[in-house]
Amino acid sequence: MSARTRQSRVGATPSSSRRTVAATPVRGTQDALPPYKKPSHPLDGEAQRALRELNGQSLTSLKKHHKDAITQIRSTAEGVNDMLSDHQRYFDARSKKWDAGKKLDEKEDEEAIYTDLKQRVEDATNKLEESMRAVIDSSVAAQRIEDTLEWLRQAAPRQLEEEYETQMTQRQTQRRQTQPRAGSDADSDDDVPMDEGPTPGPTPLDGSRVALTGTVDMFTARMTREADAYTSNSLTARYARHNEYRDFRRVVHDARYGDDGPVLAHEDTWFTDAGEPQLGVTQRRSGTYDDDEDDDLVMDRATISTKCPITYQQLKEPYSSTKCPHTFEKTAILDMLRTSRTRFGPGGTKSVTCPVCDQQLSADDLRVDPILVRKIKRMQRAELEETQLDSDDDDGGNEVQAPAPVSSRPTGRVAGVKMQSPSTQAPPTSSIIEDLGGS
Repeated sequence: MSARTRQSRVGATPSSSRRTVAATPVRGTQDALPPYKKPSHPLDGEAQRALRELNGQSLTSLKKHHKDAITQIRSTAEGVNDMLSDHQRYFDARSKKWDAGKKLDEKEDEEAIYTDLKQRVEDATNKLEESMRAVIDSSVAAQRIEDTLEWLRQAAPRQLEEEYETQMTQRQTQRRQTQPRAGSDADSDDDVPMDEGPTPGPTPLDGSRVALTGTVDMFTARMTREADAYTSNSLTARYARHNEYRDFRRVVHDARYGDDGPVLAHEDTWFTDAGEPQLGVTQRRSGTYDDDEDDDLVMDRATISTKCPITYQQLKEPYSSTKCPHTFEKTAILDMLRTSRTRFGPGGTKSVTCPVCDQQLSADDLRVDPILVRKIKRMQRAELEETQLDSDDDDGGNEVQAPAPVSSRPTGRVAGVKMQSPSTQAPPTSSIIEDLGGS
C-alpha cells in the first residue's frame, strides 16, 4: 500500500509539471496587444510631451556609430592601397634589374606575388566601396528618422486638431439634416447639437466613432515618401554628391597614384549607366572638365604649407577651413575659438577671424580633409628623406629594398586588414590581406 502511494505521488509530479508548461502559451496569448484603433481625440499635453521625447540618445549613438564606421572603412581602403603602391614601386625597381639580366630566377615568383596582391587589393577595395555606400544609406535613413520626428512634433498636434474639428462639424451637419425627417414636427426643439468640446463623448449606438489619422500613420507615410524619393535618385546623386563618399574615392585614388599620377575623373563618371561603380576611372591632367569647380581642383605642392599659420610649427593634426583655403593645427584653432568673444551668424555661434584672411570661422567651418592630410604628410616625409639623403648614399648598396613595414607607417595598423611586416630583403606577399568579410 505504501509502495502504491509512493508510485502515485511519483506519477503525479510529471503531470503537474506538464500542466505548468502547457499554461505558458495561454499567458502569451493573454499578453497580446489588442488590434490597433485610430485615435478619436487630438493629442493632449501628455501625448505631445511623449512625442517630443522620442528623439533621444538612441539616434545620437547611431550617428556616432555611422561616423566611426565611415572613418574605419576609409582608413582601411587607404591602408591596403598604400601597401599596393609601395609594392608597385618595389616591383618597378626590380623590373629594371630583370631588364638588365640580373636575378631573373626571381622574376616569375615576384610577378605572381604582385599579380595576386593586386587582385586581392582590388577585391578588398570593391567590398569597402560597397560597405561605404551601405553606411551612407544607413546614415541618411537615421537623419530621415530625426527629421520626420521633428516634423511630427510640429505638424501632428495641429493636423489632428483640424481633423477632429472637421469630423465633428460633418457629424453635426449630418445630424441636423437627418433629424427633421425622422421627427413629426420640423419646428421641434428636440434637436440638440452635439457637444463641441474637446471630446466627442461616448461612442454612438451605431458603433461609429471619430477616426483620426494617428501619429504612427503620419510617421510611416512620411518616412515611406522620403525613402522612395531618396532611392529614386541616381547613384551619382546619392553618393557622388555625398562628402564622405567623395573623400573615400579621393583617398583611394591618392593612395594608388599619389601626386604624379592621373587626376581623379569627374564625379559624374564614377558610376556606369547600369549603376555600377567605376573605381579605376581617371583622366589626364589636361582633362576636359572645368578646373574651376571645387571638386576638380588639383592641389599644387607649391600652394600647400606644412606649417601652421598660428603656431608656425609643422602640422601634426591638420584642420582645414571649408570657407577659405587655409589649414591650421587642430588644437591651436580650437583654442582660439574657445577663448573668442566674437559671435557670428543668426545663432550667435562663437567665431574667429581666419589668421590668414578675413573670413569668419566657426567650429562648423572646420574639418579634417583626408586628401590634404595625406599630401602634407607626404611632403613632410619627402623633406625628412632629403635631409637623410647623404647618409643613405653612404650605405653604398645597389640592392633594391622591400617596402617599409606597415607597422612603421604613420597610419599604423589598419583595422579590418591584417598587416604583416615583410622581411628586410623580401617584398610583401599576398597573404598580408585577410578576408574582409562577405562573399
